Amino acid sequence: MKIKYSFLLLLATMPLFLTSCLHDQEDVFDESASTRMQTYLSNAKSTLTSAEHGWAFDYYPDRKLSMGGVAYGVQFSDTAATVTCVLAPGKKETSYYRMTTDDGPVLSFDTYNTLMHYFATPSSSQYQAHDGDFEFVIDSVGSDCIKVHGKRSLNTMYLRKLDKSIEQYTTDAKAMMDNFILSGATGTIGGTEVTASIDVDSQWFTFDWSDSSSVSTAYIPTDKGVRFYEPVTIAGKTITELAYDAKTLTLTGTTTDGTAVQLQGKLPDGYMPFADYAGQWTFKYDQGQKSVDVTLTPSEDGQSYILSGLAKNINLTLNYEKSTGRLILASQEVGTYNGNTIMLCAWNIAGGGKLTWSTQAGVYLTWDGNTEQPTLSFSPLSESFQTDSFILWTLKSDGSSGGQFNGPTDYLFGGSSRLRYLVNMVKK
Repeated sequence: MKIKYSFLLLLATMPLFLTSCLHDQEDVFDESASTRMQTYLSNAKSTLTSAEHGWAFDYYPDRKLSMGGVAYGVQFSDTAATVTCVLAPGKKETSYYRMTTDDGPVLSFDTYNTLMHYFATPSSSQYQAHDGDFEFVIDSVGSDCIKVHGKRSLNTMYLRKLDKSIEQYTTDAKAMMDNFILSGATGTIGGTEVTASIDVDSQWFTFDWSDSSSVSTAYIPTDKGVRFYEPVTIAGKTITELAYDAKTLTLTGTTTDGTAVQLQGKLPDGYMPFADYAGQWTFKYDQGQKSVDVTLTPSEDGQSYILSGLAKNINLTLNYEKSTGRLILASQEVGTYNGNTIMLCAWNIAGGGKLTWSTQAGVYLTWDGNTEQPTLSFSPLSESFQTDSFILWTLKSDGSSGGQFNGPTDYLFGGSSRLRYLVNMVKK
């Protein structure tokens, strides 16, 4: 839903169009349009700076809402804003901001801030950045809630007055983001049976109910649960947010007419929490005839693991898929030798020996549910490429194939460039 300017602000621009034909008409306002605009901005700034603890900023980058919302904390002084974000726990950064009248009343973070400008800063690989904003048109101002929309994305966003520090808010929101790992939920809303499907990677809810109706919306993890991008109406009942209890996997809330809501969440089959992967494992391959002790070490980003031990000079990155609790081992660059790039390539021996260095090919590592001796099975990452093995390959500087890698043994798997027929990994 794209928000239009309030009626009051539209009126502020009308005299520009009426002047030429209504010279004899008396102005219906006691003040000029520019004065009214400055008064509006002054009131907005006064509200922003008067919040003792600052504001929770429900920030939505990308006009397609493909990644949901990102929780920010912002505290305003007369000239500067101090910013925190769930993407950088423990970090805060202060920069200047302005209140301007460009295309309406605008809150602009116009001095570079690595946190606030993260989604709006282009790079060589993303020339349009993440479609994010650092300038926001002010739509309405309340004592504890300010509604804005991105000047670039047009996404609706809110600043909500906090009762805790911005540092504590983003810390709590980050914990919620990490712990909210549901694949779905079921329950009743106002007597109507409801099923929710949840995509935690892109942060979207889809609600289905008895009359085959369905509604989807993006969400943002907050310090207490999840808040929807826009109100969701299900069988005549409207909800805007839900609290989450990670111990009981329950979502609770209240509709706008006071109806209590409780949904029971569920985890994906074979779901393994991120922290449980850390440690020593036995990696089995070659149809079980070969095995090697390896170590999984969590990366600093908290979203991937480093697998070491397969070869002395090769460490592999395994990404964690939060929505399913699985690790992903995909084709990747693992080093350089004699001016060539060494690639770990997904390999399908059973399908004719095809290989690919596409990072979209590889395997999932899925837990079998055994808590006594956890075992991870391998399955193809892509239906279109049935990975059953890996092989070390070289790429020339121009990107063309350089053939199978046969370099020093420090780069090989037990003296071979091949990891044939993966079997599983068993925790020690």
